[in-house]
Amino acid sequence: MFHKLLVCTLTIVSLSCSAYAQQFSEQKIFTSDIDRFWVAYDSVLTTTDSAKQVHFIQTLYVDKGSRGLKAFMKVRNYTPQLWVKLINQYPEFWQSVRANTFTVKPMAEEIEKSIRRFKILYPELRDAKMYFTIGGLNSGGTTLAGMVLIGTEIVTANAETVAPNDWLAGVFKEQKAGHIIPFNIHEYVHTQQEMKQPANLLGAALREGACDFIAELVWGKTWESNYLQYGRAHEDTLKKAFKAAMYGATLNDWLYNGSNAKTVADLGYFMGYAICKSYYEHAKDKRKAIKDMIELRYSDAGAVDRFLKASGYYE
Repeated sequence: MFHKLLVCTLTIVSLSCSAYAQQFSEQKIFTSDIDRFWVAYDSVLTTTDSAKQVHFIQTLYVDKGSRGLKAFMKVRNYTPQLWVKLINQYPEFWQSVRANTFTVKPMAEEIEKSIRRFKILYPELRDAKMYFTIGGLNSGGTTLAGMVLIGTEIVTANAETVAPNDWLAGVFKEQKAGHIIPFNIHEYVHTQQEMKQPANLLGAALREGACDFIAELVWGKTWESNYLQYGRAHEDTLKKAFKAAMYGATLNDWLYNGSNAKTVADLGYFMGYAICKSYYEHAKDKRKAIKDMIELRYSDAGAVDRFLKASGYYE
């Protein structure tokens, strides 16, 4: 069923793409922070003096960094001292991921094409700028003020990358080069959503799950992230457990729990994805269904409850 819907959606995109292409302003993707980081990294390795190492990161990476890097630092509290600590603490990780980070540049055109496909599915799409930076090993991506901020050291890692911890090992083992596309669409969707505090766990899961589901629609393929794979294999069990918790305010067991998950982290993403998928499959107007997901007031308990009921997920 879902495969047929994907085929139908992609056909609409293909027929409409040329009509919208000229109306869609050029997407700006910035990758220069990647080059600057590795220049600073090489300089850090020339000395064991921590003050000099911090100076290299500050002057060669931070001071020359993009607006996106500055925003990422603000959101995630990154400092030159943190980067120096991580470089010294995980040398094998940085050596094994370095080449991967440069694979982003050749993919910039494909990422821009994916944004144009997104515009076809959601004509109200607002432009956002996308910055690929090297972060602090705790965030694959986030958004701020219309900017998509990507931690390239995480999103380009794969099963061959030497992971610094068990959580990242689980993330890396499922990642392949092409998965950068849906990941970036996921973050781009966030720039279109209401970002007030979600009303409850259900609202938070729907906000994340909508991003995953729409990313999959835009990409036109099944996204095999770690939590989506686990969720599909254990959906019945997760469905019951989530139902018992979804109207509560506690997120730790379901979202943003990479450091303390009992099985697989972020299974709330899967639950939100599954509900959004059900909503889409039940909707007669598919484009309106996409609009409903993106523009849902996640901070309104009544709105998210009505969305859940309309999805038919819990019959």
